[in-house]
Amino acid sequence: MTLTVKDFAKTLKISDSALLERMQNAGLSHSKSSDEITAADKQALLKSLKGAKATSPRSVTSGSGVTVTSKGKISKESEGTRSYSDNIEAKRAAASEQLKEQQKKREDQLKEAARLKQEEIKKRDKFKKVESEKPAIKVNVKDQLSSAVNAYKRREAAFPKDSEHKFEAPTEFIKKDIEVPSSIQVGELAKLMAVKGNIVVKNLMGLGVVANINDIIDQETAILVVEEIGHNGIALKEENFEEDLANLINYADEATSRSPVVTVMGHVDHGKTTLLDFIRKTKVVDGEAGGITQHIGAYEVETSKGKITFIDTPGHAAFSSMRARGANTTDIVILVVAANDGIKPQTEEAINHAKAAGVSIVVAINKIDLDGADIDKVKGDLAAKDLAPEDWGGTTQMVPVSALKGTGVDKLLESVSLEAELLELRAHHKGQAQGVVIESELDKFRGSVATFLIQNGTLKVGDLVASGNSIGKIKSIVNSDGTKIKNAGPSAAVEVLGLNNVPNAGDPFQVVENEKQAREIAEYRISKEKEKKLLKQKDDSAGDLFESLGQESKKVLNVIVKTDVGGTCEAIAASLNDLSNDLAKVKIVSSGVGGITESDANLALAVDSIILGFNVRADNSAKKIIEDESIPLSYHSIIYELLDDVKARMSGLLDPIIKEEIVGTAEVLEVFNSPKFGQIAGCNVIEGTVFKNKPVRVLRDEIVIFEGELDSLRRFKEDVNEVKNGTECGMGIKNYKDIKPGDKIEVYDRKEEAQSM
Repeated sequence: MTLTVKDFAKTLKISDSALLERMQNAGLSHSKSSDEITAADKQALLKSLKGAKATSPRSVTSGSGVTVTSKGKISKESEGTRSYSDNIEAKRAAASEQLKEQQKKREDQLKEAARLKQEEIKKRDKFKKVESEKPAIKVNVKDQLSSAVNAYKRREAAFPKDSEHKFEAPTEFIKKDIEVPSSIQVGELAKLMAVKGNIVVKNLMGLGVVANINDIIDQETAILVVEEIGHNGIALKEENFEEDLANLINYADEATSRSPVVTVMGHVDHGKTTLLDFIRKTKVVDGEAGGITQHIGAYEVETSKGKITFIDTPGHAAFSSMRARGANTTDIVILVVAANDGIKPQTEEAINHAKAAGVSIVVAINKIDLDGADIDKVKGDLAAKDLAPEDWGGTTQMVPVSALKGTGVDKLLESVSLEAELLELRAHHKGQAQGVVIESELDKFRGSVATFLIQNGTLKVGDLVASGNSIGKIKSIVNSDGTKIKNAGPSAAVEVLGLNNVPNAGDPFQVVENEKQAREIAEYRISKEKEKKLLKQKDDSAGDLFESLGQESKKVLNVIVKTDVGGTCEAIAASLNDLSNDLAKVKIVSSGVGGITESDANLALAVDSIILGFNVRADNSAKKIIEDESIPLSYHSIIYELLDDVKARMSGLLDPIIKEEIVGTAEVLEVFNSPKFGQIAGCNVIEGTVFKNKPVRVLRDEIVIFEGELDSLRRFKEDVNEVKNGTECGMGIKNYKDIKPGDKIEVYDRKEEAQSM
């Protein structure tokens, strides 16, 4: 399909003339909207855009201390202003000259009228007798002319001034300070600078950003545009809404001691959940798919040392973000390391998360009852990671345990209690509750369910809560034992019902005074979320456009992800994004919590996407669409299997690799000219087998001089399909007449191999 300038201008969302101007600046010869654009033209345009952006950098430091770089070229808008100004001045001068000519002509007409009147008077006096005593009539021409001119001026003054065509000189450009927020619509930015929207759009294109007047751009890009037009761009530091919201609650009571919140971290299958299972005296691990924890669990446990809130986190690499969130909501980390396995990648990751969050670490060296357990080696490896054991003169408590048998668990709890005492943990127990969402899910019967970790205040049934984009009145509070309670204080981990939708795991929650305040909070957060999505979409679309201009696009696998809980959805999305490489990428079209619905199926059909369900299923209406339209759908309950499935699908998108294999080589001994067959090479097969139906190469001095195919292959006087090593034969090469003795004829085969991720 032919691509014209007009079509490409529509794609870029700019006018035909703007695109033609840009293409002419790039050295292209296009002058009409109907001109055809080739791939080479696109590449030349891209090169020009990138080169213009890189030319003459200019640094501008914003009010926030961020330095941005802009081009130092003369603004096209300024050139247009000068051209417009010159045009206006020329018109104004022409109009002034025209007015002077009109005035001179009018004066000449008045003079002529006065002269004619004077002549008429003279003629009348000549034929009229006048009494001798009366003086002759004298006409003052000068006075008459003056009177006529004054009358003309009075008539001119009587005209409405508004009806006159005025020629005004253009207003002189005034450089202003433009305050730019974190994100702004292109049209709004144009209003701030008092310029037309198309001027901002043109400058954005000059910077390599394709946007229309309704699009939202980030602060850095907006400042660059402001500087391009000639104003000073100032980064506006917006008020921290979330901090102001948190400060709305003033606790009247003094902060008193609270229970510690402990997060259990470590590598997969090192015994984290088994340890917690022993402490809780339940079999949590038996309920996890594949024997591994798939999402965060929060439990309150009564121990001999007092109440402790434990947070169990997954150890698999896919749940890095979940572990990071766990570390940021906890006071103490129990790092579980298997004595027979030592430090693993997720062990190091857990250490880094804990250090980044600034929390204390207590090490549980697990599986000491197994063969191959080496406690000292584990201590040495941990010491190399700046976790020196106390018995080695360090500050980190390390307790050997067997989670399966319960050995050393009591000592581990003592170590945790001691660490908590040293930390002097305190919180406000009275007043409105604040905290963080540990986990969330959409229950078919109960609706939106969220696990809250309360950090301050007391949460009560009937409280109005705002959490992320969700609001609602608390209908029910359930503790980790499944018991309904009426209130919960600091350090408690509870399930709550009553929110209007599912909040994101990691979102803060807060009790608010009234529904109006709750809605304002939710609306603000929703608007900020939309801005982020729009910016991301814009970046993605712009990246795709310029990829298509400069090089062949990557293979893209569109994915819709639905999971049982929010934390798992977040972790899977992060893992899928990590699968992208230079050859193919995963694009998450949609993700969310809950079953697969009809809308998910329709979306998958519209964008050619696969659907991944993690611990969820499709409803009947969705099933019908999926079956009728053959939409790829896969269910999973283990993260490994889901990632392997996506990898396999990505590999299927890739073009196969063509590999060549040399199957035979023949040396030319003599060349014959046959009237029937043309030039025939008498050869000896020195390697492999020569096949008549496979492609060949002619080599001279080990250099390929021709590629083609055989016209004939003969053994004595018989046509054959193959000749094996050590056998003489005659070979005729199609459309080649320059074969010489000593040349080699190489026969090869092409094979396709599927690429793997």
